[in-house]
Amino acid sequence: MLIAVEGEEGGIRVVDRVREMIRLGAGLQDDRTLSEKSQQRALECLKRFRERLSAIPSHRVSVVGTNTLRVARNSREFLARAEEVLGYPISIISGHEEARMVYLGAAFGLAVSNQKRLVIDIGGGSTEIIAGQGYRPLQLDSLYIGCVSLTRRFFHDSRITEKRMNTASQYVRRELETIVNKYRQIGWDEVVGTSGTIRAIDKLSRSLGIKKDWISQDGIDAIRSWMLENQSSENLLLVSEQRRPVFIGGFIILSELLNEFGMDRIDVSDGALREGVAYDLIDRLHDEDARFSAVRELAKFFGSDVSQAERVGKLSGLLLDQVQKNWDLKEDIDHKLLFWAAQLHEIGIGISYSHHHVHGAYIIENSDLDGFSRQAQRMLALIVGNSRQKPRFNDIEWLGPQNSLKIKRLTVILRLAITFYRGRSDITLDEAKLQAFGNSLILILSSKWSHSHPLTVFDLQTEKDYLANAGFNITFEYR
Repeated sequence: MLIAVEGEEGGIRVVDRVREMIRLGAGLQDDRTLSEKSQQRALECLKRFRERLSAIPSHRVSVVGTNTLRVARNSREFLARAEEVLGYPISIISGHEEARMVYLGAAFGLAVSNQKRLVIDIGGGSTEIIAGQGYRPLQLDSLYIGCVSLTRRFFHDSRITEKRMNTASQYVRRELETIVNKYRQIGWDEVVGTSGTIRAIDKLSRSLGIKKDWISQDGIDAIRSWMLENQSSENLLLVSEQRRPVFIGGFIILSELLNEFGMDRIDVSDGALREGVAYDLIDRLHDEDARFSAVRELAKFFGSDVSQAERVGKLSGLLLDQVQKNWDLKEDIDHKLLFWAAQLHEIGIGISYSHHHVHGAYIIENSDLDGFSRQAQRMLALIVGNSRQKPRFNDIEWLGPQNSLKIKRLTVILRLAITFYRGRSDITLDEAKLQAFGNSLILILSSKWSHSHPLTVFDLQTEKDYLANAGFNITFEYR
């Protein structure tokens, strides 16, 4: 856990760090479920963290889960318990988003420079590799190899042999071979390593007599020989007791990165994922939310009709304002979700008009969108996927009762806005009023407007039947 205050020009000043080595990934069982023992370790840690967070407003707290929670089959169940213990929502971020935040944290932690950088972060279950320039990432990859997962796979009994190290190295090389060339084409001026694994390797290299202020091939060779001499992870006494059990896996990954990428040196940075999360949170607090840019770029890539998206987005916002209080919708995140859904509701048209909402939902859920957690992307996909024809809110229980109802209500608002603008032309709707009482809605329209727009009124009547199937009752009043 990192606690910081905002400094000048958007920087941060760290006021506290709290770290506990839980190694949640070590609790992944053969069926890819988290063991109860590993869950309890994590829950006890979060309970202690809660004390330190209690005085901080929720909008200034960001909690993220990474690879282990991406792959665990029972992560939803664990998250429900974890959020209850911690008292704050937890976002599972994609590998792409993890890599973006790692780069953000590393870049802000280094001297201002326009040089091209290659940033490496070795976590417990994944390794992030990012090429960037200044504060802007150019290429991001997240590989499913980490210090915990690799150690478990090849050194489960702590024994270290040359044969095992060679086998593990070959496995890592196979994972790297698909990405090496694209990074070589981008190029880099410096290589920066983040994370506890890389800092531990740097420290051990110096302890073994390699007097350099960076990680070099000499240091890697010295560590490899030293580990073979000690023959077991339990004997690596120069490594901290907490890091010792998984050190060998992280070392193999870094060693092969050095070889395959042809690196001469790796400098070490203190800034990594936690700092990146902090900087991203500051951007959101100052209306520089990366999610808006991500949505804009996705809509542009798929050739979405900008004018139509703006019409639907504006009316959706107006309707939401009218029912927000009665429907207990939040001014911040719910407005954003609805706005993003309006921007993206037609991105599937390029594939097929007849089921473009289904295609759009698939694109949203499976794209790498900067700033979005996995949960937020799925919620956005649910809204778009149910924005036309018969709504099918399948597999929505994972959201929990409150969020499930919220997504349904936001979907209703978007559907009404789309219906009004089906003709794809500007119309005046200043007199349209929407009232909400539970799952009952009243849409108040001008009689004069209704007489001059008979087709839209017919479409609204059709929409009434669709919404009834989803459990919402809507009546129309003409004044």
